[in-house]
Amino acid sequence: MIKGSCLCGKVAFEISGKPYSLSYCHCSRCRKAAGVFSAVLVGKGSDLRITQGEDAIARLTPGPDWKFERCFCKDCGTSLGDLETGDIYVVAASALDDDPGIRPSAHIHTASKPAWYEIDDDLKKFEGDYIPDPQD
Repeated sequence: MIKGSCLCGKVAFEISGKPYSLSYCHCSRCRKAAGVFSAVLVGKGSDLRITQGEDAIARLTPGPDWKFERCFCKDCGTSLGDLETGDIYVVAASALDDDPGIRPSAHIHTASKPAWYEIDDDLKKFEGDYIPDPQD
């Protein structure tokens, strides 16, 4: 079980099952919510359960270019990621309380990164989205 929460503790969640990936997302939404990029944990949607504070979660409905709602705590502003997205969850790794058991494997949405930021590691890079096949 992987547990997570917001800064003030009003929102808590848990993840069962092994996550698919841990990546650095450079999309414009993640940059604005977290800084230069956001570390995001992705896994099977049914593995995520909000255990506390559902009513404290604010949801920013996406425009036509986005398919997921951006979620954050109404009280402390902690970015929670995109949470309930149907088949998958996308959780801001910064909200994790436990080690997810995997390490970052890629940079995604690199076409959206700021020009002044250089990626200087050897992780895979994808100009758009990338979610690995959970069977691999």
